[in-house]
Amino acid sequence: MLGKCYKMERASWKDPWTGVEVIRLTDNKGNYDRPYFTSPQVSADGCSTIFVSDFTGTSVIQNPDAPAIGKIGFGELFLLDLETGEARKLTEGEAIKMGHGAHAMLRPDGKKAYYYSNEALKEVDCETLESRMLMRIPACYHFHSLSMGRDPRYLAFSVVEEFPLLTACFTKPGSQETPGSRERYFGEPRSFVFRYDLQKDKAEVVTGGHARLTHVSLHPEDPDRLLYCHDGPWYQVQRMWRADMRADRVEPVIAQQKGLEAIGHEFFTPSGRVGAQYSYRYKPDMPFFQFADLFVNLDGSGQERFYYPYQRTKHVSVGPDETLGVGDVAALSAEMKDPERYLSLIWYRVEDHRAEVSLLCAHDASGSKAAHVHPVFTPDGTRILFSSDRDGQLNIYMVEARKEKALRRL
Repeated sequence: MLGKCYKMERASWKDPWTGVEVIRLTDNKGNYDRPYFTSPQVSADGCSTIFVSDFTGTSVIQNPDAPAIGKIGFGELFLLDLETGEARKLTEGEAIKMGHGAHAMLRPDGKKAYYYSNEALKEVDCETLESRMLMRIPACYHFHSLSMGRDPRYLAFSVVEEFPLLTACFTKPGSQETPGSRERYFGEPRSFVFRYDLQKDKAEVVTGGHARLTHVSLHPEDPDRLLYCHDGPWYQVQRMWRADMRADRVEPVIAQQKGLEAIGHEFFTPSGRVGAQYSYRYKPDMPFFQFADLFVNLDGSGQERFYYPYQRTKHVSVGPDETLGVGDVAALSAEMKDPERYLSLIWYRVEDHRAEVSLLCAHDASGSKAAHVHPVFTPDGTRILFSSDRDGQLNIYMVEARKEKALRRL
């Protein structure tokens, strides 16, 4: 029922390594999919977040053949109170794709949410539960990367042309590999980046082309500037691009050495810098051996790299002061077993450009494409939300960012 509130049956435990309390916010009765880590998902006051879930069984799929990347099913949208554990149902009869978290987002003030369901981009008021359709986007396109800065007038996203994948049949279900990823890249599908003006109820195309344009992020302070990427093998693409809508111009953020540098998982920091994960090798036929988190101004100036001593994390985001990061891998030594099981806190040491890694807790995610951990800080930097399928279903977890308890060595 629309508006019904569900009390989530939380579970909590002390991490055996650090003693920090880990709280499972959802109750393992279905899959609970958070927004992608570049999309707004926690209200500015840190009190609430959203998720998509199938536990009510009320989704209505109008087109069962509609494509979905990393699909684990369809669900409804919920607003979760992080203090009380109460989840309010914001939609009824919708079919929001789950499995990669790119189809819903929460407005920073927590008053409205946006989602893609049944080939339509929609808005819902979190208080009145009134919803409206913003635009129709047919199933011949993948929908990707809802984004909004601090100005609630604009949101941005991309769409990528869908076509039959011949190689997807060779991908094992639930594996880390993206089905048909190289085929999609070499197929050069049509893609478009949109910005939607919610005041004028009008969408405009920012840019487009025959490449997979994804990971769209509006600048936190300036809605006329955004970040997006050319998706594909990180070492083959000129990955990070910026768009200036005032000048109607798109340019690479930094020039990338094809074959030698791999850059990806780009995001805006709270101050509007660009963060990304960086790897380097001397020759295209050798393994990558230098790994860093990269930070740069959107115009390409002021680039900084913080190098990892061992294995780097797979996904990273930063706290409000941008000196502390959180990642989904915690490699404390070259010999450490299973560093992919652990959540890391990362200190960015300006004096020697080093990323100092510590272990905060175990997340124990399986590593499947649908269960990426994607950790993010709450706006005040005191807590971290992450995803894991450790308990069988995809659930949402929370842990305090206790720097004094994180282990820097085993």
